[in-house]
Amino acid sequence: MTTYTSTLRHLFTASLLCAVLSPACAQTLARPGWEGSGINTDAWWKYPVVYEVNPANFDPTSGSGLHGVAQHLDYIQSLGVDALLLTHIPLDSSQPPVIAPAYGTLDDLDDLIHEASRRNVRVLLDLNPDVPAATLANEARFWLNRGIAGFHVVGTTPEAHAQAGALRKIASTYLGQRILIGDVDPTLSTSPQQRTYKAPDPQAPQLLLDASLGAVTPLTPPPIRTAIESTESIQLAGHSIALLASDGPSFPRSITRYGDGQHNREIAKVLATVLFTTRAQALLYYGQELGVPAAAADSPPSAPVITWEAPPPPPKNQPAPPPPPYDPNAPPNAALEEADPNSLLNWYRKLIDLHHSNAIINSGEYMTINRDDQNVLITIRKPKVVSPTNPVLVILCNLSGQPQHLSLKTDITKLHLRGSFLRTVIRSDTGMGTMHLESMTLAPYASYIGELRF
Repeated sequence: MTTYTSTLRHLFTASLLCAVLSPACAQTLARPGWEGSGINTDAWWKYPVVYEVNPANFDPTSGSGLHGVAQHLDYIQSLGVDALLLTHIPLDSSQPPVIAPAYGTLDDLDDLIHEASRRNVRVLLDLNPDVPAATLANEARFWLNRGIAGFHVVGTTPEAHAQAGALRKIASTYLGQRILIGDVDPTLSTSPQQRTYKAPDPQAPQLLLDASLGAVTPLTPPPIRTAIESTESIQLAGHSIALLASDGPSFPRSITRYGDGQHNREIAKVLATVLFTTRAQALLYYGQELGVPAAAADSPPSAPVITWEAPPPPPKNQPAPPPPPYDPNAPPNAALEEADPNSLLNWYRKLIDLHHSNAIINSGEYMTINRDDQNVLITIRKPKVVSPTNPVLVILCNLSGQPQHLSLKTDITKLHLRGSFLRTVIRSDTGMGTMHLESMTLAPYASYIGELRF
């Protein structure tokens, strides 16, 4: 504790010096024009896709963890994400205020924030949950003055809630959209009264991270519906916006949790479809969009989880070799995923584009059709006013390894909806054309999103 307190004294000195040198320094980002500096006042956090990264092993070959993240900002931007959440960056207790050498330098952090801002990506930070209350303001201002656009407060203890309330007050003294992400307590029920944040409205985080989808096992409709309804409860309560995650530091990678060795990528596409078709916003854990597997028990923390370089081209006048066979235990190759239009990566991009462009996904009334006996998850998003330009959306996810034949006409009628077929929006299989409500077939582990039409 003594070492940590000493570190925070240095942070206080740095923050005080900043305030003395420039009255505006403590109120805006480190450089004029950066996202959140007050020039751009859009509430970007109301419909965000957040990408969480551990700098230590995102691309450790680039010299430092933070520099490695900065090297791949074009890739991160291409996903369609709005914010980059960095896992906790430890401070070097021997040289405060300096970050741990494995992560890089403060200059590396400044460059990352600057380059991310140029791409309209905000940088957020997991805040150390052990920060003493007496020094919380100093550390928060240290990061905010460098351009951090907000924090994720880890945990659901009373101390974490108090920390979140204090941070909301500190962030409110800064211009621009400085946000706070809190955690949902997984032990609470799904009722709106109990799932909400236990703090007065002004202190509630703008976003509440709900990782209940990461605890779903096995991958069947009932627990998935419970996870979806959890986020619905948060939305209905109105204090915060739900942020749904299926992967994160606390869980084994989902492709390892649910993969059967034969349909791993198809199963990952189903989970991605669930993640992006709720009224919640989405958090991706780095590499999830590529199918990164769980690390081996003996793997060092800095071992890279993604292969970034494309395989060398074939010799001149020689045909390109066939793609290597899928290895569920090897780091995926981002360049090969990029080149494959049917890859998991490009499925994520389609879903993120739909998330940003289709308001019915984010605001439509939530309805379901029960096909648990076939292991098929069916959810419906109904707009307030149904019209030819504002149709009902039907989302079908086959959670089984067998084709499933469905007839939905009677169920659709019971829900007081009108239609005879589904016009395809996106689908993960190779099927073509419309899906007729009287009779349709879903391929094994297929995901389908369609508009209800006459």
